Amino acid sequence: MLCIGCFLTISCAKKEREPEEDNSEQLEKKERASYNNKQMPGVGNVYVSGGTQAGGKQELYAKADYQSGHFAYYISPTATDLGADHRIVFGANKGDLCIVELDEANQVLRMYTEREGKRLPVILKVSQYSLKQFEFQLYRIDWDKKVEELVTSVYLRDGKPVGTYKLAARAASAVADTVSKDIMGFPGVKRPAKQSSVTANTAVMLDYVNRILGPLVDLSNEGMVTLSGKLEQSSATAGAFEALWYDLGAMNTVLAQAGTLFGSFRTDPLAKGDPMSSFSWYTGQGQTAINLKNMQLTPVLKNSTLLYDETDLTRQLKLMVQVEDKNKKALIGNPVFVDFRVELEQGGMIHLLSEQTLSSDKEKGIVELLYNPHQAMVKPKAGSKLNILYRLSAHEGAIFAKQEASIADREPAGISIVSGAGQEADWEEKLKAPLIVKVTNRAGQALKNVGVSWTVQSVSWGIIVGTLSETQVVTDDQGLAKTYYRVGKQQDKPETVKVRVVGSNGQPIPKLETVFTYKQKRRNFTLVQMKHETDNSDMSKASVMREWKSGDAVTIMENELITFNIKEDGKLLKFSDGTVAHFIQSTKGLVLESKYTGRTFQSKDIELKNWAVKFSDPVTGRTDSIVIDLTVSNQLYRTFVGKTLRIEGGGDPVHGNGDEVLTFAYRNDGKVDMKSAKYPKNGVVTTFETAHINSYAPVYGCPDKNSVIPYTMKRVIGLITSSGHLPMVYGMSTSFILFADGTIKPNTMMAGFDDCTFNQFWNSVKLQ
Repeated sequence: MLCIGCFLTISCAKKEREPEEDNSEQLEKKERASYNNKQMPGVGNVYVSGGTQAGGKQELYAKADYQSGHFAYYISPTATDLGADHRIVFGANKGDLCIVELDEANQVLRMYTEREGKRLPVILKVSQYSLKQFEFQLYRIDWDKKVEELVTSVYLRDGKPVGTYKLAARAASAVADTVSKDIMGFPGVKRPAKQSSVTANTAVMLDYVNRILGPLVDLSNEGMVTLSGKLEQSSATAGAFEALWYDLGAMNTVLAQAGTLFGSFRTDPLAKGDPMSSFSWYTGQGQTAINLKNMQLTPVLKNSTLLYDETDLTRQLKLMVQVEDKNKKALIGNPVFVDFRVELEQGGMIHLLSEQTLSSDKEKGIVELLYNPHQAMVKPKAGSKLNILYRLSAHEGAIFAKQEASIADREPAGISIVSGAGQEADWEEKLKAPLIVKVTNRAGQALKNVGVSWTVQSVSWGIIVGTLSETQVVTDDQGLAKTYYRVGKQQDKPETVKVRVVGSNGQPIPKLETVFTYKQKRRNFTLVQMKHETDNSDMSKASVMREWKSGDAVTIMENELITFNIKEDGKLLKFSDGTVAHFIQSTKGLVLESKYTGRTFQSKDIELKNWAVKFSDPVTGRTDSIVIDLTVSNQLYRTFVGKTLRIEGGGDPVHGNGDEVLTFAYRNDGKVDMKSAKYPKNGVVTTFETAHINSYAPVYGCPDKNSVIPYTMKRVIGLITSSGHLPMVYGMSTSFILFADGTIKPNTMMAGFDDCTFNQFWNSVKLQ
């Protein structure tokens, strides 16, 4: 349904070529044109469309030959004196048009404009509610979709703004005022009465519209000034509004002249081929304007593409935004305009790469920005910031939200293991899963086409026996590279595989490397600790002391010498000749590879968690191990150090040492002070140390009548000895054995204690 209104149009179309007519008609038109030009210089003639019959639709056009292309006035008469639908089109320059619609019934003016043949995306509506109360509303419009959206507005009382609002449905509570019914415009202009001719009617209406527009286009008009001040000056909306304001002023200047002279013009019918006969009028406000409060924009990141890659020329930045109401529900059915800006912070400056205003689709309420930064004059670089800003278009109080887009950095900055590390394999077995690494930049983004080098690292004197296969030396699209590894022959330690990132110069980049390790496949071994019944020379005379298996907590003594058998799956392993396999291990041997390997004797126990006790597999000859929590007890140290050992003489009256007392003072600095009561000047200060001794040591007695020397195997805590010696005192040694029962005996037999000989010369050995 057409609004009641007036439009004014002027453009700079070239003078139309007149159809061929007979000489009399041409002379008559020239005469009329000459007459009209005297009345209003530059106007060649006036044409009427559709004839002038009473009650019919009429369109009146004045064609111009100078600065204006055409000037048109359209009127559709009804029962009212001067018609119901008025539209004026004015062209100030070629291709520039300004259109005014006068809706007298609703006391509303609607205005829009064209530049270079394209209608700018704003419509201004001015409504009058009473004689001195007006509302200015600025709408953004999508001419293709015919969708309007309220951008900003101002309400004036007595010519002064009393409030601004946006996206608010203002009630049209018109004040009952009979004086204002036939009044339009700020000063209050009475509607003209019907005249005697069409041209006269047109003249008074043009003058009427001119008097209405005058206060609107005045730069002091506070309604227009307030609207302008509420717009961001660099926005497309502000630019279109300024153009409209200017064009309205230009229209008003011409209307002042046309309204005075137009009534005396003579008219001709408009030819069907004339461009003005097909002028594209705007016939409605399109879909319902958006009048919702608290709209919000929510980025849909899962459907967006926020990465710029200098090597991917086709990749576009994409930001998808959901328009929602205050309840976070998608706003559908009514498209909404959204302003987008793409900015690059680089080199201490902010570069505006793109500025767009897009409308949401009415089915889903989604608006989508697509932009290819490769088109920009300034290309993003790694380390800069690339931002997409968005907001509801030109709404009061609406500020830009920001979504940062990543800039792909092509410089390798990290390499990490993705999978394949820590696999378990036996010697000469291929790892089941590939070794995979990922190369990334400083932002953690995957880099493709980056070189990597793979190297098997030896752990056995430079011997490399492991091999790689199916090796990938350049990263793929996900920044990944891989290889497969086959374990080599048995070595002391498993080999490792080093991976390094290779630069564009073909050389490894320092510090950009990682190392793969694997676990030696565990076999179900048990170490059987043996108890010697005599000495190490006869392994047939031994019994089981205890068994060690992986996961056990085991305590051994300082420098204990241990003999083992080996079991696998509970069965003793044998050599090829059928003999039972055994080996001897010392405490020092067990801790040889730990941080305690060269330590000084100390009071604290040594604790080795998840410690590998290694041995030679008698079947394969390979080194294998069990893993236990090992504690090395220093009970021997705690027993002797800081105390004095007193050996009192005694024994046989003839050969004994009844008048001798020896003292061994074990100091905390690792030295022992040896003194003799019988030879006080021959004392000596020397060092002490621990020495290997079997877990069990013999204590010998006196021979029986058959010259058989009896003995008892006793559990040993440890052996402490000194390198310095006193003058020879028969039956005494500087090495002492601490037995598990707390007794201390001299190591008189170098592998145990000769009780029979000791008793011939000495009385006791005690700690003080």
